[in-house]
Amino acid sequence: MNHLDAARAMAADCLCFRARRTARAITRLYDAALRPTGLQATQVTLMNAIALGPDGAQPMGRLAGIMALEISTLTRNLRPLESAGLIEIARSDTDRRVRVVRLTEVGEARLVDALPHWNRAHAEIVATLGEATSLELRTTLDDANQAMR
Repeated sequence: MNHLDAARAMAADCLCFRARRTARAITRLYDAALRPTGLQATQVTLMNAIALGPDGAQPMGRLAGIMALEISTLTRNLRPLESAGLIEIARSDTDRRVRVVRLTEVGEARLVDALPHWNRAHAEIVATLGEATSLELRTTLDDANQAMR
């Protein structure tokens, strides 16, 4: 077997390639729609995960798990949001070893402002894929994520 045979074998069945390619295409659409807000799709996703935490906050470890990121990568992704004043990172009141991430009031307002832009991108994706395929894709991705934990 040579390198082309190996490449063909992997390309024929590679779930990683397909998942990443599809994720990039979807992200491009959301990023374009969110551009007027100054936020990227990845940032809005992070802000959503933070906002949905107990009392509107997430411990760093839990947030890393939700986002399927290493803590170092999560920290790098949070820095621009913190610098922009959209989130704050503080120590937990109950366990000083735990860092907790919370949206600021400015971050809450920006998330609300992003919703119409997100809605437009989401509607475009659903219209492109169709309702049934969109639902099936969401369910399949959730199931795959759960199985891979």
